[in-house]
Amino acid sequence: MWKFHMFLPVRNGTIPVSAGEGDTPLRPVRSYPRLRNVWVKDETRNPTGTFKDRGASLAVTRLSQLRVRKLVLASEGNAGCSFALYSQMSGIRCRVYLPNDANMKKVELSGKLGAKVTEVEGTISDAGREAAKTAKRTGEYNASTFVTPFRHDGKGTMALEICEQLGWESPDYIVYPVGGGVGLVGMWKMFKILQRLGWIRERPRIIAVQPKGCSPIVDAYNKGRTDVAEWKSPNTIAKGLKIPKPLAGRWILESLRESRGLALKVSDREIHNAMFNVAKRDGLLVEPSSAAGFAAILKLHETGTIDRKDSLVVIATGSGLKTLEQF
Repeated sequence: MWKFHMFLPVRNGTIPVSAGEGDTPLRPVRSYPRLRNVWVKDETRNPTGTFKDRGASLAVTRLSQLRVRKLVLASEGNAGCSFALYSQMSGIRCRVYLPNDANMKKVELSGKLGAKVTEVEGTISDAGREAAKTAKRTGEYNASTFVTPFRHDGKGTMALEICEQLGWESPDYIVYPVGGGVGLVGMWKMFKILQRLGWIRERPRIIAVQPKGCSPIVDAYNKGRTDVAEWKSPNTIAKGLKIPKPLAGRWILESLRESRGLALKVSDREIHNAMFNVAKRDGLLVEPSSAAGFAAILKLHETGTIDRKDSLVVIATGSGLKTLEQF
């Protein structure tokens, strides 16, 4: 992703903390034969198997320049693995707070990559509060979602790559499973920049997808609200999307409105079926949070929201190899 360093908030001549993240494939999806123009941005090919590596690479690079030596963050699992890897590469001490129902393989990997891992009773919101307390008490840098400003631009490089891979055209739609919303906000920012530069003619419409058991963004957007209410008793197999109140709620809603976007819910059963479907037909192993995006495609087609001529890019956010117990 660092070939796009001129779009990122780093100094000229920066040597990035990089493990080869980015430049992931954009390939056709065959799981939906009625639709001709469905593509997947396969972020499972990143070093720790998730698009979180983009944000972690940029954040740790910038924090290293700012002489940060200790950081703390809250994570449902994937971000913890990413920051553990990049922090270890740069010599920064990393502390990760995770909800106690996080996928065990993610908890284990974070620890093996050198992070100090603490499990917290409750949700990612509770983990976030513990991370904030620790940062305030110890002076460690809080690298949690939308507390640090350095993660969303890293994920925004997906937009740059997608347009480049399509010959500097944008797709009609981006299908994005929304948890914390870092990638959605970052990509929308980059799409706007590309259009201003004249590199693309049109910007895509963004389709936000959440599970029925935790869909605060979908409810807020479809009811015309400007902020997000906290979801009570979140429950879904898509643990990366189990975020009761995204800190960036206002920015996510604003991005959706600017893109004339859509927001819809999918059930856990639909998510589970989508995991099997794309594994069998496309050889793509995705975790439940990623599968939510694929689960939305059939609904979009069946309701007439999209048709065969529309081009869609689904973001496969994370590998299913860390969530095999959920297959």
